[in-house]
Amino acid sequence: MEKSQILADLIQTVHRLRAPGGCPWDRAQTHQTLRQYLIEETYEVVDVLDQIHSTADLKNERIQGAFKEELGDLLMQVLIHSEMTAEEKAFDVYDVAQGLNDKLIRRHPHVFGDTKANSEESAFQNWEKEKAKEKASKPGASILDGTPKGLPSLQRVGRVIEKVSKVGFQWKDLQGPLEKLDEELGEFKTEMRALEKSSESDKNSVRTRLQNELGDLIFSLCNVAYLMKLNPEDALRGTINRFESRFRHVEKRLKEAGKTPEKSNLEEMDEFWNEAKKLGL
Repeated sequence: MEKSQILADLIQTVHRLRAPGGCPWDRAQTHQTLRQYLIEETYEVVDVLDQIHSTADLKNERIQGAFKEELGDLLMQVLIHSEMTAEEKAFDVYDVAQGLNDKLIRRHPHVFGDTKANSEESAFQNWEKEKAKEKASKPGASILDGTPKGLPSLQRVGRVIEKVSKVGFQWKDLQGPLEKLDEELGEFKTEMRALEKSSESDKNSVRTRLQNELGDLIFSLCNVAYLMKLNPEDALRGTINRFESRFRHVEKRLKEAGKTPEKSNLEEMDEFWNEAKKLGL
């Protein structure tokens, strides 16, 4: 079977699911009810990506199968949303594909035009220049446009910092960001002490200030990470994964001793935690 026919068959299958006499569940969905599934499917793809550390991992049948399946589930989201807009005579999946193809050609003048790009950085700059031209033609355009508010906060702050840095709103070296980080940490500690001394009637307002300072502190740390070419989202995800692996080891060792975390104490659990670290978990 021609590969183009496979995709055409898939589009027709999704159309059949939504058509009269199709699947009652699929027919009942709206763009808003499907929102949670779009997010979930995206993160299931990310979970597989976290298991791929080199191209060799793609030879692993389990990873290969999971990757293919999760990409398919994500593709389903694109197809069903496009099917729903086609029902309203707005646009269909072919319009989506056409728009994407046009944009890819337009934003790669170094591939489809006469512009030159001899490195990854110059290719990215070409993309950003073309994107900026598109945005500039829109009323009320901002350099910050195109950063979804629904992004995870660490990922969103990284994109915001990247965008403003590219137009010069950034320190020239690490000294300024590190001083800012120290300043924000000091302000956070000040509010922590204020909370300890505050009366019950003042606690809510102090907590609000404390939360604001925590946000400023995290933002400043993310800016340092940007200048050091580190990804805060990936860094925190890695830390969470290591934490979970080590805590599962703690639970396993406690179970071997006939205990649960609730029946243990911090000293004992910390001993098993350090054991997990030595094991490279």
